[in-house]
Amino acid sequence: MAQVIERKSSSVRWHIDPDFVAPDALATTGLFHPDGPCVQEWLQTGQATLVKHGPHQSVYHVVLPDLDFYLKHYRVADTRAWLRSLVRPAKARLEFERTRTASERGLPTLTPLAAGEALTGDGTRSSYLVTRTLLDAVPLNRFLEETLSKLSADRQTRLRQRIAVVLGQLLARMHQAGVTYRDLHPGNLLLQLDAEDRPRLFLIDVYDVAFGPPLSPRQSRDNLIILNRWFMLRSERTDRLRGWRAYQEARDRLPYSQRLACPGLDVQGTSDLERATLISNLRFWRNLDRRCLETNRHFRIVRSGAVVGHAVTTLESDLLARLLADPDELFRLPATKRLKDSPSSTVIELPAPTSGGTALILKRFAVTRWSDPWVSLVRHTPALRSFVYGHGLGLRWLPTPRPLAVLHRQRHGLRYEGYLLTEKVEDAVDLVAFVARMTGDRNGLRRLIALVAKLVCTLHQRRLSHRDLKAPNLLVRTDPETLTVSLWFIDLVGVLRHRRLPKSRRVQNLARLHTSFHAHPLVTRTDKLRFLRTYLRWGLHGKQGWKSWWRQIDAATRAKIARNLRNRRPLG
Repeated sequence: MAQVIERKSSSVRWHIDPDFVAPDALATTGLFHPDGPCVQEWLQTGQATLVKHGPHQSVYHVVLPDLDFYLKHYRVADTRAWLRSLVRPAKARLEFERTRTASERGLPTLTPLAAGEALTGDGTRSSYLVTRTLLDAVPLNRFLEETLSKLSADRQTRLRQRIAVVLGQLLARMHQAGVTYRDLHPGNLLLQLDAEDRPRLFLIDVYDVAFGPPLSPRQSRDNLIILNRWFMLRSERTDRLRGWRAYQEARDRLPYSQRLACPGLDVQGTSDLERATLISNLRFWRNLDRRCLETNRHFRIVRSGAVVGHAVTTLESDLLARLLADPDELFRLPATKRLKDSPSSTVIELPAPTSGGTALILKRFAVTRWSDPWVSLVRHTPALRSFVYGHGLGLRWLPTPRPLAVLHRQRHGLRYEGYLLTEKVEDAVDLVAFVARMTGDRNGLRRLIALVAKLVCTLHQRRLSHRDLKAPNLLVRTDPETLTVSLWFIDLVGVLRHRRLPKSRRVQNLARLHTSFHAHPLVTRTDKLRFLRTYLRWGLHGKQGWKSWWRQIDAATRAKIARNLRNRRPLG
Protein backbone atom coordinates (compact mmCIF):
# COMPACT_ATOMS: atom_id res chain seq x y z
CA MET A 1 0.00 0.00 0.00
CA ALA A 2 1.38 3.41 -1.00
CA GLN A 3 2.32 5.74 1.83
CA VAL A 4 -0.10 8.56 2.52
CA ILE A 5 0.90 12.20 2.27
CA GLU A 6 0.75 14.23 5.48
CA ARG A 7 -0.27 17.86 5.41
CA LYS A 8 -0.46 19.96 8.55
CA SER A 9 -2.27 23.21 9.30
CA SER A 10 -2.70 25.20 12.48
CA SER A 11 -5.42 22.91 13.87
CA VAL A 12 -5.85 19.97 11.46
CA ARG A 13 -3.44 17.24 10.41
CA TRP A 14 -4.42 15.68 7.09
CA HIS A 15 -3.54 12.24 5.75
CA ILE A 16 -4.01 12.32 1.99
CA ASP A 17 -4.11 9.46 -0.50
CA PRO A 18 -1.15 9.83 -2.90
CA ASP A 19 -3.45 9.33 -5.92
CA PHE A 20 -5.45 12.37 -4.84
CA VAL A 21 -3.62 15.07 -6.77
CA ALA A 22 -6.11 17.84 -6.10
CA PRO A 23 -5.09 19.32 -2.69
CA ASP A 24 -3.12 22.21 -4.13
CA ALA A 25 -5.75 22.95 -6.76
CA LEU A 26 -8.43 22.96 -4.05
CA ALA A 27 -6.53 25.13 -1.60
CA THR A 28 -8.89 28.06 -2.17
CA THR A 29 -12.13 26.10 -1.91
CA GLY A 30 -12.04 25.58 1.86
CA LEU A 31 -11.50 21.80 2.04
CA PHE A 32 -8.01 22.18 3.53
CA HIS A 33 -8.65 25.39 5.45
CA PRO A 34 -6.35 25.75 8.50
CA ASP A 35 -9.34 25.56 10.85
CA GLY A 36 -10.98 22.64 9.08
CA PRO A 37 -13.34 22.27 6.10
CA CYS A 38 -15.57 25.32 5.51
CA VAL A 39 -18.83 23.39 5.91
CA GLN A 40 -20.97 26.36 6.95
CA GLU A 41 -19.79 28.39 3.97
CA TRP A 42 -20.61 25.51 1.60
CA LEU A 43 -24.07 25.14 3.14
CA GLN A 44 -24.78 28.84 2.68
CA THR A 45 -23.67 28.81 -0.95
CA GLY A 46 -25.56 25.60 -1.73
CA GLN A 47 -22.39 23.64 -2.48
CA ALA A 48 -23.06 21.25 0.42
CA THR A 49 -26.13 19.25 1.44
CA LEU A 50 -26.63 17.67 4.85
CA VAL A 51 -27.23 13.96 4.29
CA LYS A 52 -27.19 12.63 7.85
CA HIS A 53 -26.88 14.20 11.27
CA GLY A 54 -26.50 12.81 14.76
CA PRO A 55 -24.70 13.56 18.02
CA HIS A 56 -21.61 11.58 16.96
CA GLN A 57 -21.33 12.37 13.29
CA SER A 58 -22.65 14.40 10.37
CA VAL A 59 -22.40 13.54 6.69
CA TYR A 60 -22.39 16.13 3.89
CA HIS A 61 -22.47 15.81 0.13
CA VAL A 62 -20.23 18.55 -1.27
CA VAL A 63 -19.97 19.54 -4.93
CA LEU A 64 -17.01 21.88 -5.61
CA PRO A 65 -15.91 23.08 -9.06
CA ASP A 66 -13.15 20.46 -9.26
CA LEU A 67 -14.38 17.73 -6.93
CA ASP A 68 -17.57 15.88 -5.93
CA PHE A 69 -17.17 14.20 -2.52
CA TYR A 70 -18.77 13.15 0.74
CA LEU A 71 -17.47 14.66 3.97
CA LYS A 72 -18.03 12.77 7.18
CA HIS A 73 -17.45 14.78 10.38
CA TYR A 74 -16.91 12.65 13.49
CA ARG A 75 -17.44 14.39 16.84
CA VAL A 76 -16.53 13.46 20.40
CA ALA A 77 -20.00 13.56 21.93
CA ASP A 78 -19.85 11.49 25.13
CA THR A 79 -17.53 10.13 27.77
CA ARG A 80 -16.96 6.84 25.98
CA ALA A 81 -15.90 8.61 22.78
CA TRP A 82 -13.68 10.97 24.79
CA LEU A 83 -11.87 8.11 26.52
CA ARG A 84 -11.46 6.27 23.24
CA SER A 85 -9.98 9.34 21.59
CA LEU A 86 -7.21 9.38 24.19
CA VAL A 87 -5.89 5.91 23.38
CA ARG A 88 -6.93 5.24 19.78
CA PRO A 89 -6.51 7.02 16.46
CA ALA A 90 -9.35 9.23 15.31
CA LYS A 91 -12.32 7.38 13.79
CA ALA A 92 -11.87 9.10 10.42
CA ARG A 93 -8.23 8.00 10.31
CA LEU A 94 -9.20 4.40 11.13
CA GLU A 95 -11.93 4.33 8.50
CA PHE A 96 -9.58 5.90 5.95
CA GLU A 97 -6.95 3.19 6.53
CA ARG A 98 -9.45 0.33 6.63
CA THR A 99 -11.13 1.48 3.43
CA ARG A 100 -7.74 1.49 1.69
CA THR A 101 -6.97 -1.97 3.08
CA ALA A 102 -10.30 -3.35 1.88
CA SER A 103 -9.62 -1.94 -1.56
CA GLU A 104 -6.15 -3.50 -1.56
CA ARG A 105 -7.81 -6.87 -0.84
CA GLY A 106 -9.90 -6.53 -3.99
CA LEU A 107 -13.22 -5.46 -2.47
CA PRO A 108 -15.32 -2.78 -4.17
CA THR A 109 -15.62 0.22 -1.87
CA LEU A 110 -15.48 4.00 -1.92
CA THR A 111 -12.31 5.85 -2.87
CA PRO A 112 -10.87 7.46 0.30
CA LEU A 113 -9.24 10.79 -0.50
CA ALA A 114 -8.20 12.20 2.86
CA ALA A 115 -8.62 12.01 6.60
CA GLY A 116 -8.18 14.98 8.91
CA GLU A 117 -7.62 14.99 12.68
CA ALA A 118 -8.51 18.21 14.48
CA LEU A 119 -7.38 19.00 18.04
CA THR A 120 -10.16 20.75 19.94
CA GLY A 121 -9.74 23.08 22.88
CA ASP A 122 -10.41 20.43 25.53
CA GLY A 123 -7.75 18.07 24.20
CA THR A 124 -10.11 15.67 22.40
CA ARG A 125 -10.21 15.21 18.66
CA SER A 126 -12.93 15.48 16.10
CA SER A 127 -12.06 14.20 12.66
CA TYR A 128 -13.01 14.40 8.99
CA LEU A 129 -13.17 11.75 6.28
CA VAL A 130 -13.30 12.70 2.59
CA THR A 131 -14.42 10.08 0.04
CA ARG A 132 -15.08 10.50 -3.66
CA THR A 133 -18.75 10.41 -4.64
CA LEU A 134 -19.89 7.24 -6.36
CA LEU A 135 -22.23 8.52 -9.06
CA ASP A 136 -25.74 7.07 -9.51
CA ALA A 137 -25.38 4.85 -6.45
CA VAL A 138 -28.00 4.49 -3.71
CA PRO A 139 -28.01 2.54 -0.43
CA LEU A 140 -29.26 -0.98 -1.04
CA ASN A 141 -31.87 -0.80 1.72
CA ARG A 142 -33.39 2.37 0.28
CA PHE A 143 -33.59 0.84 -3.19
CA LEU A 144 -35.24 -2.35 -1.92
CA GLU A 145 -37.73 -0.56 0.35
CA GLU A 146 -38.62 2.51 -1.69
CA THR A 147 -37.66 2.14 -5.35
CA LEU A 148 -38.11 -1.52 -6.25
CA SER A 149 -41.87 -1.63 -5.62
CA LYS A 150 -42.44 1.22 -8.10
CA LEU A 151 -40.97 -0.73 -11.03
CA SER A 152 -42.79 -3.11 -13.35
CA ALA A 153 -43.35 -6.66 -12.09
CA ASP A 154 -40.94 -8.21 -14.60
CA ARG A 155 -38.20 -5.73 -13.78
CA GLN A 156 -38.73 -6.23 -10.05
CA THR A 157 -38.25 -9.98 -10.42
CA ARG A 158 -35.18 -9.57 -12.62
CA LEU A 159 -33.51 -7.12 -10.25
CA ARG A 160 -34.31 -9.11 -7.11
CA GLN A 161 -32.73 -12.21 -8.60
CA ARG A 162 -29.66 -10.40 -9.90
CA ILE A 163 -29.08 -8.51 -6.67
CA ALA A 164 -29.32 -11.75 -4.67
CA VAL A 165 -26.65 -13.37 -6.85
CA VAL A 166 -24.32 -10.35 -6.84
CA LEU A 167 -24.69 -9.96 -3.07
CA GLY A 168 -23.84 -13.61 -2.48
CA GLN A 169 -20.76 -13.31 -4.70
CA LEU A 170 -19.59 -10.13 -2.93
CA LEU A 171 -19.92 -11.75 0.49
CA ALA A 172 -17.94 -14.77 -0.70
CA ARG A 173 -15.13 -12.49 -1.93
CA MET A 174 -15.19 -10.55 1.30
CA HIS A 175 -14.98 -13.62 3.54
CA GLN A 176 -12.33 -15.27 1.38
CA ALA A 177 -10.31 -12.04 1.58
CA GLY A 178 -10.35 -12.35 5.37
CA VAL A 179 -12.69 -9.40 5.98
CA THR A 180 -15.26 -9.63 8.78
CA TYR A 181 -17.83 -6.81 8.62
CA ARG A 182 -19.41 -6.58 12.06
CA ASP A 183 -22.00 -3.99 10.98
CA LEU A 184 -23.11 -5.80 7.84
CA HIS A 185 -26.53 -4.52 6.75
CA PRO A 186 -27.94 -3.18 3.45
CA GLY A 187 -27.57 0.43 4.58
CA ASN A 188 -23.80 -0.09 4.38
CA LEU A 189 -23.97 -1.36 0.80
CA LEU A 190 -24.30 0.95 -2.21
CA LEU A 191 -26.10 -0.27 -5.33
CA GLN A 192 -25.21 0.89 -8.81
CA LEU A 193 -27.18 -0.21 -11.91
CA ASP A 194 -25.92 0.04 -15.48
CA ALA A 195 -28.03 0.59 -18.60
CA GLU A 196 -28.82 -3.13 -18.81
CA ASP A 197 -29.90 -3.44 -15.16
CA ARG A 198 -26.73 -5.25 -14.13
CA PRO A 199 -26.10 -4.44 -10.44
CA ARG A 200 -22.84 -3.65 -8.72
CA LEU A 201 -22.46 -3.44 -4.94
CA PHE A 202 -19.93 -1.41 -2.93
CA LEU A 203 -19.03 -1.62 0.76
CA ILE A 204 -19.21 1.65 2.69
CA ASP A 205 -18.75 2.71 6.32
CA VAL A 206 -16.03 0.11 6.77
CA TYR A 207 -14.94 1.49 10.14
CA ASP A 208 -16.23 -1.62 11.94
CA VAL A 209 -14.32 -4.31 10.02
CA ALA A 210 -11.59 -6.75 10.97
CA PHE A 211 -8.89 -8.19 8.71
CA GLY A 212 -7.31 -11.59 8.95
CA PRO A 213 -7.06 -14.94 7.20
CA PRO A 214 -10.02 -16.31 5.19
CA LEU A 215 -13.01 -16.86 7.44
CA SER A 216 -13.74 -20.35 8.69
CA PRO A 217 -17.15 -21.88 7.98
CA ARG A 218 -18.37 -20.99 11.47
CA GLN A 219 -17.11 -17.40 11.22
CA SER A 220 -18.68 -17.07 7.78
CA ARG A 221 -21.99 -18.35 9.10
CA ASP A 222 -22.00 -15.93 12.03
CA ASN A 223 -21.30 -12.97 9.73
CA LEU A 224 -24.01 -14.06 7.28
CA ILE A 225 -26.52 -14.16 10.13
CA ILE A 226 -26.00 -10.42 10.74
CA LEU A 227 -27.06 -9.60 7.17
CA ASN A 228 -29.82 -12.22 7.05
CA ARG A 229 -31.51 -10.60 10.06
CA TRP A 230 -32.55 -7.72 7.79
CA PHE A 231 -33.49 -9.81 4.76
CA MET A 232 -35.45 -12.39 6.76
CA LEU A 233 -38.07 -9.74 7.51
CA ARG A 234 -38.24 -8.17 4.05
CA SER A 235 -37.50 -10.75 1.35
CA GLU A 236 -38.81 -14.08 0.09
CA ARG A 237 -37.17 -17.38 1.03
CA THR A 238 -36.47 -18.08 -2.65
CA ASP A 239 -34.41 -14.88 -2.98
CA ARG A 240 -32.46 -15.68 0.18
CA LEU A 241 -31.80 -19.21 -1.04
CA ARG A 242 -30.59 -17.83 -4.37
CA GLY A 243 -28.16 -15.57 -2.53
CA TRP A 244 -26.80 -18.41 -0.35
CA ARG A 245 -26.35 -20.65 -3.41
CA ALA A 246 -24.40 -17.90 -5.17
CA TYR A 247 -22.32 -17.40 -2.02
CA GLN A 248 -21.30 -21.04 -1.73
CA GLU A 249 -20.64 -21.48 -5.45
CA ALA A 250 -18.46 -18.35 -5.53
CA ARG A 251 -16.67 -19.28 -2.31
CA ASP A 252 -15.81 -22.76 -3.60
CA ARG A 253 -14.38 -21.30 -6.82
CA LEU A 254 -12.05 -18.89 -5.03
CA PRO A 255 -8.44 -20.01 -4.43
CA TYR A 256 -7.46 -21.42 -1.03
CA SER A 257 -11.09 -21.69 0.07
CA GLN A 258 -12.22 -24.27 2.57
CA ARG A 259 -15.18 -26.43 1.71
CA LEU A 260 -18.04 -24.85 3.61
CA ALA A 261 -19.30 -27.98 5.25
CA CYS A 262 -21.12 -26.51 8.23
CA PRO A 263 -24.92 -27.06 8.01
CA GLY A 264 -25.74 -23.35 7.86
CA LEU A 265 -23.90 -22.95 4.56
CA ASP A 266 -24.83 -26.24 2.93
CA VAL A 267 -27.38 -25.71 0.17
CA GLN A 268 -29.54 -28.49 1.60
CA GLY A 269 -29.16 -27.11 5.11
CA THR A 270 -30.10 -23.48 4.54
CA SER A 271 -32.91 -23.86 7.08
CA ASP A 272 -30.24 -24.04 9.80
CA LEU A 273 -29.06 -20.58 8.83
CA GLU A 274 -32.67 -19.39 8.91
CA ARG A 275 -33.19 -20.83 12.39
CA ALA A 276 -29.97 -19.24 13.66
CA THR A 277 -31.06 -15.90 12.18
CA LEU A 278 -34.45 -16.16 13.86
CA ILE A 279 -32.78 -16.85 17.23
CA SER A 280 -30.54 -13.81 16.70
CA ASN A 281 -33.55 -11.64 15.84
CA LEU A 282 -35.50 -12.90 18.86
CA ARG A 283 -32.62 -11.93 21.13
CA PHE A 284 -32.39 -8.51 19.46
CA TRP A 285 -36.14 -7.88 19.83
CA ARG A 286 -36.19 -8.94 23.48
CA ASN A 287 -33.44 -6.43 24.25
CA LEU A 288 -35.51 -3.62 22.70
CA ASP A 289 -38.95 -4.52 24.08
CA ARG A 290 -38.64 -2.28 27.14
CA ARG A 291 -37.24 0.67 25.20
CA CYS A 292 -40.74 2.17 24.93
CA LEU A 293 -40.90 2.51 28.74
CA GLU A 294 -37.73 4.60 28.94
CA THR A 295 -36.71 8.11 27.96
CA ASN A 296 -34.69 8.12 24.75
CA ARG A 297 -34.84 9.64 21.28
CA HIS A 298 -38.01 7.67 20.42
CA PHE A 299 -39.97 7.71 23.71
CA ARG A 300 -40.37 9.78 26.83
CA ILE A 301 -41.92 9.42 30.27
CA VAL A 302 -44.68 12.00 30.85
CA ARG A 303 -46.42 13.20 34.00
CA SER A 304 -48.88 15.91 34.98
CA GLY A 305 -50.40 15.85 38.43
CA ALA A 306 -52.11 12.50 38.96
CA VAL A 307 -51.72 11.42 35.34
CA VAL A 308 -48.57 9.48 34.39
CA GLY A 309 -47.53 7.55 31.32
CA HIS A 310 -45.35 7.17 28.25
CA ALA A 311 -45.49 8.76 24.79
CA VAL A 312 -43.59 8.75 21.53
CA THR A 313 -41.46 11.84 21.01
CA THR A 314 -43.25 12.69 17.73
CA LEU A 315 -46.68 13.08 19.35
CA GLU A 316 -48.01 16.60 18.95
CA SER A 317 -47.36 18.52 22.17
CA ASP A 318 -50.76 20.26 22.27
CA LEU A 319 -52.65 16.97 22.11
CA LEU A 320 -50.39 15.39 24.73
CA ALA A 321 -50.85 18.36 27.07
CA ARG A 322 -54.61 18.12 26.65
CA LEU A 323 -54.62 14.43 27.49
CA LEU A 324 -52.37 14.94 30.51
CA ALA A 325 -54.61 17.69 31.83
CA ASP A 326 -57.76 15.53 31.68
CA PRO A 327 -57.81 12.27 29.67
CA ASP A 328 -61.61 12.02 30.02
CA GLU A 329 -62.32 15.40 28.42
CA LEU A 330 -62.43 14.04 24.88
CA PHE A 331 -64.89 11.32 25.90
CA ARG A 332 -67.38 13.94 27.15
CA LEU A 333 -67.51 16.05 23.98
CA PRO A 334 -70.92 15.79 22.20
CA ALA A 335 -69.31 15.48 18.77
CA THR A 336 -67.08 12.58 19.80
CA LYS A 337 -67.52 9.52 17.58
CA ARG A 338 -67.90 6.45 19.80
CA LEU A 339 -66.82 3.14 18.32
CA LYS A 340 -67.33 0.98 21.40
CA ASP A 341 -68.88 1.46 24.83
CA SER A 342 -68.85 -1.46 27.27
CA PRO A 343 -68.38 -1.89 31.03
CA SER A 344 -64.70 -2.71 30.52
CA SER A 345 -63.66 -0.18 27.87
CA THR A 346 -64.73 2.79 25.75
CA VAL A 347 -63.26 3.54 22.33
CA ILE A 348 -63.56 6.84 20.45
CA GLU A 349 -62.16 8.24 17.22
CA LEU A 350 -60.29 11.54 17.14
CA PRO A 351 -59.65 13.64 14.05
CA ALA A 352 -56.11 13.92 12.74
CA PRO A 353 -54.17 16.47 14.86
CA THR A 354 -52.53 17.96 11.74
CA SER A 355 -53.70 18.53 8.20
CA GLY A 356 -53.09 15.47 6.09
CA GLY A 357 -52.33 13.34 9.15
CA THR A 358 -53.86 10.10 10.36
CA ALA A 359 -57.00 9.89 12.47
CA LEU A 360 -56.45 8.57 16.00
CA ILE A 361 -58.13 6.05 18.29
CA LEU A 362 -58.40 6.67 22.04
CA LYS A 363 -59.34 3.74 24.27
CA ARG A 364 -60.22 4.01 27.95
CA PHE A 365 -59.72 0.92 30.12
CA ALA A 366 -62.07 0.92 33.10
CA VAL A 367 -61.31 -0.53 36.53
CA THR A 368 -63.72 -3.47 36.77
CA ARG A 369 -62.47 -5.10 40.00
CA TRP A 370 -61.35 -3.69 43.31
CA SER A 371 -58.11 -5.68 42.96
CA ASP A 372 -57.07 -4.18 39.59
CA PRO A 373 -55.05 -1.25 41.08
CA TRP A 374 -53.22 -3.64 43.41
CA VAL A 375 -52.46 -6.07 40.61
CA SER A 376 -50.84 -3.17 38.71
CA LEU A 377 -48.05 -3.22 41.31
CA VAL A 378 -46.81 -6.61 40.10
CA ARG A 379 -47.81 -6.72 36.42
CA HIS A 380 -48.52 -4.34 33.56
CA THR A 381 -52.05 -3.01 33.26
CA PRO A 382 -54.07 -3.86 30.11
CA ALA A 383 -53.37 -0.40 28.69
CA LEU A 384 -49.64 -0.69 29.33
CA ARG A 385 -49.50 -4.22 27.88
CA SER A 386 -51.21 -2.95 24.74
CA PHE A 387 -48.67 -0.12 24.45
CA VAL A 388 -45.64 -2.37 25.00
CA TYR A 389 -46.78 -5.12 22.66
CA GLY A 390 -47.94 -2.63 20.07
CA HIS A 391 -44.36 -1.48 19.74
CA GLY A 392 -43.15 -5.08 20.15
CA LEU A 393 -45.19 -6.20 17.14
CA GLY A 394 -43.83 -3.25 15.19
CA LEU A 395 -40.26 -4.30 16.03
CA ARG A 396 -41.05 -7.78 14.73
CA TRP A 397 -42.56 -6.46 11.50
CA LEU A 398 -46.06 -7.57 12.45
CA PRO A 399 -48.80 -5.14 11.38
CA THR A 400 -50.60 -3.23 14.12
CA PRO A 401 -51.63 0.43 14.54
CA ARG A 402 -48.74 2.34 16.12
CA PRO A 403 -49.34 3.23 19.80
CA LEU A 404 -48.64 6.90 20.46
CA ALA A 405 -49.24 7.24 24.20
CA VAL A 406 -50.41 5.37 27.26
CA LEU A 407 -51.65 7.21 30.38
CA HIS A 408 -52.97 6.22 33.80
CA ARG A 409 -54.67 8.00 36.63
CA GLN A 410 -52.54 7.30 39.67
CA ARG A 411 -53.42 7.59 43.35
CA HIS A 412 -51.18 6.57 46.24
CA GLY A 413 -48.88 4.76 43.80
CA LEU A 414 -51.71 2.62 42.39
CA ARG A 415 -52.81 2.82 38.77
CA TYR A 416 -56.51 3.12 38.03
CA GLU A 417 -58.12 4.02 34.68
CA GLY A 418 -55.83 3.56 31.67
CA TYR A 419 -55.89 5.40 28.32
CA LEU A 420 -54.26 4.21 25.09
CA LEU A 421 -53.83 6.46 22.04
CA THR A 422 -53.05 4.79 18.71
CA GLU A 423 -53.13 5.60 15.03
CA LYS A 424 -56.22 4.53 13.09
CA VAL A 425 -56.16 2.11 10.16
CA GLU A 426 -58.21 4.04 7.61
CA ASP A 427 -60.96 2.30 5.61
CA ALA A 428 -60.51 -0.99 7.45
CA VAL A 429 -63.17 -3.45 8.62
CA ASP A 430 -62.91 -6.49 10.85
CA LEU A 431 -62.30 -9.91 9.36
CA VAL A 432 -65.90 -11.17 9.68
CA ALA A 433 -67.31 -8.12 7.90
CA PHE A 434 -64.70 -8.44 5.14
CA VAL A 435 -65.48 -12.14 4.61
CA ALA A 436 -69.21 -11.29 4.36
CA ARG A 437 -68.40 -9.09 1.35
CA MET A 438 -66.84 -12.00 -0.52
CA THR A 439 -70.01 -13.87 -1.45
CA GLY A 440 -69.39 -15.40 -4.85
CA ASP A 441 -65.66 -14.63 -4.84
CA ARG A 442 -64.18 -17.99 -3.92
CA ASN A 443 -60.73 -17.19 -5.30
CA GLY A 444 -60.59 -13.96 -3.30
CA LEU A 445 -61.69 -15.83 -0.17
CA ARG A 446 -58.97 -18.44 -0.65
CA ARG A 447 -56.32 -15.75 -1.04
CA LEU A 448 -57.58 -14.12 2.15
CA ILE A 449 -57.46 -17.43 4.03
CA ALA A 450 -53.85 -17.96 2.94
CA LEU A 451 -52.98 -14.41 4.01
CA VAL A 452 -54.49 -14.88 7.49
CA ALA A 453 -52.78 -18.27 7.93
CA LYS A 454 -49.37 -16.85 6.97
CA LEU A 455 -49.82 -13.91 9.37
CA VAL A 456 -50.74 -16.14 12.32
CA CYS A 457 -47.87 -18.49 11.44
CA THR A 458 -45.46 -15.53 11.46
CA LEU A 459 -46.86 -14.33 14.80
CA HIS A 460 -46.12 -17.71 16.35
CA GLN A 461 -42.78 -18.11 14.59
CA ARG A 462 -41.65 -14.88 16.25
CA ARG A 463 -42.59 -16.29 19.67
CA LEU A 464 -45.75 -14.25 20.28
CA SER A 465 -49.25 -15.49 21.02
CA HIS A 466 -52.63 -13.72 21.10
CA ARG A 467 -55.07 -15.48 23.38
CA ASP A 468 -57.96 -13.28 22.15
CA LEU A 469 -57.29 -13.88 18.46
CA LYS A 470 -60.90 -13.55 17.36
CA ALA A 471 -61.99 -12.21 13.99
CA PRO A 472 -63.02 -8.74 15.30
CA ASN A 473 -59.41 -8.27 16.48
CA LEU A 474 -58.10 -8.62 12.91
CA LEU A 475 -58.69 -5.63 10.65
CA VAL A 476 -58.63 -5.95 6.87
CA ARG A 477 -57.91 -3.11 4.48
CA THR A 478 -57.84 -3.01 0.67
CA ASP A 479 -55.48 -0.51 -0.89
CA PRO A 480 -57.56 1.58 -3.34
CA GLU A 481 -54.68 1.93 -5.82
CA THR A 482 -53.07 -1.51 -5.89
CA LEU A 483 -56.13 -3.47 -4.61
CA THR A 484 -53.81 -5.45 -2.33
CA VAL A 485 -55.26 -6.73 0.94
CA SER A 486 -53.46 -6.15 4.25
CA LEU A 487 -54.20 -7.38 7.78
CA TRP A 488 -53.71 -5.66 11.14
CA PHE A 489 -53.73 -6.95 14.73
CA ILE A 490 -55.68 -4.83 17.22
CA ASP A 491 -56.66 -5.14 20.91
CA LEU A 492 -53.33 -6.49 22.08
CA VAL A 493 -54.19 -7.07 25.75
CA GLY A 494 -54.05 -10.81 25.13
CA VAL A 495 -50.62 -10.80 23.47
CA LEU A 496 -47.82 -12.57 25.29
CA ARG A 497 -44.13 -13.09 24.48
CA HIS A 498 -42.64 -16.58 24.90
CA ARG A 499 -39.14 -17.98 24.93
CA ARG A 500 -40.61 -21.26 23.77
CA LEU A 501 -44.13 -21.15 22.39
CA PRO A 502 -45.87 -24.41 23.39
CA LYS A 503 -48.19 -26.22 21.02
CA SER A 504 -51.06 -25.91 23.49
CA ARG A 505 -50.92 -22.11 23.28
CA ARG A 506 -50.78 -22.21 19.47
CA VAL A 507 -53.80 -24.51 19.44
CA GLN A 508 -55.67 -22.12 21.75
CA ASN A 509 -54.97 -19.18 19.42
CA LEU A 510 -56.10 -21.11 16.36
CA ALA A 511 -59.22 -22.37 18.14
CA ARG A 512 -60.13 -18.83 19.20
CA LEU A 513 -59.96 -17.70 15.57
CA HIS A 514 -61.83 -20.80 14.41
CA THR A 515 -64.63 -20.06 16.87
CA SER A 516 -65.42 -16.86 14.96
CA PHE A 517 -66.07 -18.93 11.80
CA HIS A 518 -67.34 -22.17 13.36
CA ALA A 519 -70.73 -22.02 11.65
CA HIS A 520 -70.00 -19.37 9.01
CA PRO A 521 -71.87 -20.13 5.76
CA LEU A 522 -69.02 -19.03 3.47
CA VAL A 523 -66.18 -20.89 5.21
CA THR A 524 -66.22 -24.61 4.43
CA ARG A 525 -64.27 -27.51 5.95
CA THR A 526 -62.09 -27.45 2.85
CA ASP A 527 -61.30 -23.79 3.51
CA LYS A 528 -60.36 -24.65 7.08
CA LEU A 529 -58.08 -27.45 5.91
CA ARG A 530 -56.52 -25.04 3.42
CA PHE A 531 -55.88 -22.61 6.32
CA LEU A 532 -54.23 -25.35 8.39
CA ARG A 533 -52.12 -26.50 5.43
CA THR A 534 -50.76 -22.97 4.95
CA TYR A 535 -50.24 -22.44 8.68
CA LEU A 536 -48.27 -25.70 9.04
CA ARG A 537 -46.33 -24.95 5.81
CA TRP A 538 -46.83 -28.30 4.15
CA GLY A 539 -44.67 -27.21 1.22
CA LEU A 540 -41.69 -26.81 3.55
CA HIS A 541 -42.27 -29.34 6.34
CA GLY A 542 -44.62 -31.89 4.79
CA LYS A 543 -48.12 -32.77 5.99
CA GLN A 544 -47.26 -35.28 8.70
CA GLY A 545 -49.21 -34.72 11.91
CA TRP A 546 -51.90 -32.42 10.53
CA LYS A 547 -54.71 -34.69 11.78
CA SER A 548 -53.50 -34.25 15.36
CA TRP A 549 -53.64 -30.48 14.93
CA TRP A 550 -57.12 -30.72 13.39
CA ARG A 551 -58.51 -32.79 16.28
CA GLN A 552 -56.95 -30.60 18.98
CA ILE A 553 -58.21 -27.37 17.40
CA ASP A 554 -61.69 -28.88 17.02
CA ALA A 555 -61.76 -29.99 20.67
CA ALA A 556 -60.57 -26.57 21.89
CA THR A 557 -63.16 -24.85 19.69
CA ARG A 558 -66.02 -26.93 21.10
CA ALA A 559 -64.83 -26.23 24.65
CA LYS A 560 -64.72 -22.48 23.92
CA ILE A 561 -68.22 -22.51 22.44
CA ALA A 562 -69.61 -24.41 25.42
CA ARG A 563 -67.92 -22.03 27.87
CA ASN A 564 -69.34 -18.95 26.13
CA LEU A 565 -72.83 -20.47 26.09
CA ARG A 566 -72.64 -21.15 29.84
CA ASN A 567 -71.48 -17.58 30.50
CA ARG A 568 -73.95 -16.14 27.96
CA ARG A 569 -71.20 -14.40 26.06
CA PRO A 570 -71.14 -13.90 22.29
CA LEU A 571 -68.62 -15.93 20.32
CA GLY A 572 -67.18 -12.91 18.48
